[in-house]
Amino acid sequence: MLKRYHFSFRLLALAVCTVVAIGIFYQPMPGNNVSAEQGELRGVWVSTVSNIDYPSSQTTDPAALKKELTAILDHCESMGFNAVFFQVRPASDAFYKSEIFPWSRYLTGTQGIAPKDGFDPLAFAVEEAHDRGMELHAWINPYRITASASDKDLLARDNPAVLRPELVLTDSNGKMYYNPGDSASIQLIVDGAVEIVKNYDVDGIHMDDYFYPDSEFDDDGTYSFYQKEYPDKGDWRRAMVNKMVKQMDEAVHAEKPEVAFGISPRGIWANDTDMPGGSATRGGGSYTTVYADSKAWVENGWVDYIMPQIYWNIGYEIADYSILCDWWSDVVKDTDVKLYIGEGAYRTVSSTTPAWTGENGTDELKRHIFMGRENKNISGYCMFTYNTFLANPSIDAMMQEVNAILPEPEKGSAGEEVPSLGGASQSDKPVDEEYINQFTDMDDYWWAMDEVNALASQGIIKGQSETKFAPDAYITRADNIVLLLRILGKKSDFIDNFADVSPDAYYYQEIGIAKALGIALGGGDGCFYPTGLIKRQDMSTLAYRVLSAEGVLTSIPNTGVLNQFLDKDSIDFYARDAMAACVGAGLMSGYGDGWINPQGNATRIEVALFMYRIQNLLGQDLSNVE
Repeated sequence: MLKRYHFSFRLLALAVCTVVAIGIFYQPMPGNNVSAEQGELRGVWVSTVSNIDYPSSQTTDPAALKKELTAILDHCESMGFNAVFFQVRPASDAFYKSEIFPWSRYLTGTQGIAPKDGFDPLAFAVEEAHDRGMELHAWINPYRITASASDKDLLARDNPAVLRPELVLTDSNGKMYYNPGDSASIQLIVDGAVEIVKNYDVDGIHMDDYFYPDSEFDDDGTYSFYQKEYPDKGDWRRAMVNKMVKQMDEAVHAEKPEVAFGISPRGIWANDTDMPGGSATRGGGSYTTVYADSKAWVENGWVDYIMPQIYWNIGYEIADYSILCDWWSDVVKDTDVKLYIGEGAYRTVSSTTPAWTGENGTDELKRHIFMGRENKNISGYCMFTYNTFLANPSIDAMMQEVNAILPEPEKGSAGEEVPSLGGASQSDKPVDEEYINQFTDMDDYWWAMDEVNALASQGIIKGQSETKFAPDAYITRADNIVLLLRILGKKSDFIDNFADVSPDAYYYQEIGIAKALGIALGGGDGCFYPTGLIKRQDMSTLAYRVLSAEGVLTSIPNTGVLNQFLDKDSIDFYARDAMAACVGAGLMSGYGDGWINPQGNATRIEVALFMYRIQNLLGQDLSNVE
């Protein structure tokens, strides 16, 4: 976020009871030493096959390899990602020192040739990621040996595919694979993952969506041994993939129980026209096309997380993003398996579909992230692939924006709110006289320090970490409603809600009440846009509707007070009375340069200031707070 140094006091609303404020305002700060385990996972895939992301050019020079990897991690941190999925075995090879697989040619140019001076990219990546408070997951492609027919002649002599040719099958395009139906192939794949877990402090082992190449794959020789047990060849193939997944889960956790194991399968398991329980889609499902029964992995608890690649847009006719998110949400519901959504960020630079071109693509990804934050069964997302953020500055800026916005509070098993995401509880908050300012990012906001300190000392607001307040982070329309209604204690029965407010969303009740009371009017299309950012004029409008009805603010304000602001004409008509009333009551004032910025988004520092002022307006004396 770009800092704003030129304002004196800016708006915001809503004082709130202590417990509510902790739940709403405390969250992990992007890139601030918060692991994905503590909240929302914000991941990015860093691909090495064919040098998609790293390295940009093959080399044995450790200085060049370190410099480029450091730049990638710095950039990921700046965008607010807290997890990197680093492809360390793209094709029967290694981006780490291995006794099983040879060094990758995508790293040094020749398979089997190591980087100079003993440089180990995986060891370096783990250390550097952890120094930035980010998780590092080792991403492996289990079966692929070569990415093209011509790669066969580039294999190192000590490649397992060369040493054990009986494990190798070739598809119709000449690409080589370890035979998924061979138990020895499975053991080789599992042993390779365990080697990583044993030797490196990785946070996870991750596999992508490559299983059987296609239905025409010639594995009749292996299948002949199992035909009596599995009369249907597809059932046998799925059973062998399941065997690999189950063995991987057991072996990884036997070595290090704390390491996460997860898979990013195709976004569609099966269409409902093909399989009972499938999704209302018409695309290629993993169950029949690559023989990956991803639904069974969740149901049997063979993975710690599932990350379906839902690379389509909302409203896409044959594979609607919304439909698939809801379907996967139902799959993981009442299980211990976390659901992260694989996002096709690359489509913003490669697709000609209108939904993905220009700013449409940026807005599409943003909607996906906010949609996930509304669903209590979705625990985060992962973007494919890193280089997209170099090619498209718009989504780079978008990631910084959305990762500075508060995710919804975590939910318990029954959907109740958890008071915080790891912060101090109400019982151990400091008392007023003991409170010492702890926020290190408030130097440019010295004029608001007393107000922030006063509210923090009461436990009404929290920083985004123990030492960061994040004054410029924006808040959403939904969070504003939650704060407003809970401070006023408003209750009401309601029959319906806005069309875009999910019953599973933590703010469903409050927005429904606000609609019934006439506080939240929506956009005229039956939608409230809960995850959108709240404008300053809308913040004042929502507060004014309630405070004027309660007699706290005058219902006939003097709009002449707005004439002092150079941008008064940019205040929409519906908000003029509200902003005039708030200015007249001293709840908000303009920037020091004569602007009030009604169309700007409200920030945390504005929330703190307006909260403090409303608290005083309601007669809650803070004068004893130093």
